[in-house]
Amino acid sequence: MIQTAPAPTPMLAPALFLGIQPGFDAYSAIELYVLLAPVGHHPVGSTVSRQTLERHGYSLQIDHRKQNQDAQLNHSQSRSG
Repeated sequence: MIQTAPAPTPMLAPALFLGIQPGFDAYSAIELYVLLAPVGHHPVGSTVSRQTLERHGYSLQIDHRKQNQDAQLNHSQSRSG
């Protein structure tokens, strides 16, 4: 019997969600996080983007940009109805 290795557990990012920097023109909004532990050359307390955390192999459980878009849509629908 051949055994396969279990799938690696994603590393949760050592960071807290700080907010979203709004996008403009051709630039998308950016999720910002503050670090609770060093990541790469970024020290504790640094503000980094979701992309930076993912580039270092970390996983984030919530896509705050999507959540924010959904909240804005629900808000605009509730005001128009």
